[in-house]
Amino acid sequence: MRHYEIVRIKESGKIEVPLEYAYDLGLVEGAYFLLEIDTDLKELHAERVALPGKRLVEVELVVEDKPGVLARISGLMGRHGANILFSESEELSAIGLAGIVAVIDVGSMNGTVDELLSELKALPEVKEVTFRPLE
Repeated sequence: MRHYEIVRIKESGKIEVPLEYAYDLGLVEGAYFLLEIDTDLKELHAERVALPGKRLVEVELVVEDKPGVLARISGLMGRHGANILFSESEELSAIGLAGIVAVIDVGSMNGTVDELLSELKALPEVKEVTFRPLE
């Protein structure tokens, strides 16, 4: 259900969401949100990615743009026990590559994050891969 509220911004850009909605949205200390910020339109969209207690890593990949690559990558992550919470890809058609950004929960993985990183780098379709832990 959609609700509209007028709120006044607190110091340093802090927004206070009415408590009756905060819990429904999962706005609790330690939760992770993806913010989509459009400065041209002056819009902000927030989407909950994970509740507290997760161990999140942002993964950025540059891969060959061809069928099956995303399936190989997600399958590899799944075999390691990494849970993909968010992903987005963009075609870089001029050069035959694609960019993928994903947020994964590595808290229940089999093995280590370094092992997953090494296996991703070893895939022939993967040209670049970067892991960044989210605090």
